[in-house]
Amino acid sequence: MSNLSASRVIARAIFLSLLVAITFAFLWQVPSHEASRMLPHADKWVHFTAFFLLSFTLHKAFDLSGKVAIALLLIYGCAIEVIQYYIPGRGSDVMDWLADAAGVVAYFSLLWIFRKRRH
Repeated sequence: MSNLSASRVIARAIFLSLLVAITFAFLWQVPSHEASRMLPHADKWVHFTAFFLLSFTLHKAFDLSGKVAIALLLIYGCAIEVIQYYIPGRGSDVMDWLADAAGVVAYFSLLWIFRKRRH
C-alpha cells in the first residue's frame, strides 16, 4: 500500500469519475445547435466549466507541476475535438478547444494569484 492520504485517494476518484463523465458527454451524439439557440454560446461555457473543474480536480489528485497539468489538459481537450470530428452527427470546433483552454488557464491563474497573495 502506498503512502497516499485518504484525501488524495478521494481526489483521484473524483478526478477520474469527472474525466470519464466529461469524455462521455463530449463524445455523445447530441446536436449542440439546439441549446445554442436558447442561450448563445452555452456550449462554450460548458467547455470552460468542465475544464476548470478538471483542472481543479487534477491539481488536488496528483502532485504535478502546473506546466505538466496544463499541457495534459490541453492535449486531452484537443484529442476530444479531433475524435468528435470523426463521429457522425458531431463536429470539431477550435473555439470549443479555446474554451477548454480558457478554463484551464483560468484555474491555474487563480491558483497562482492565491498562492502569491499568501506569501
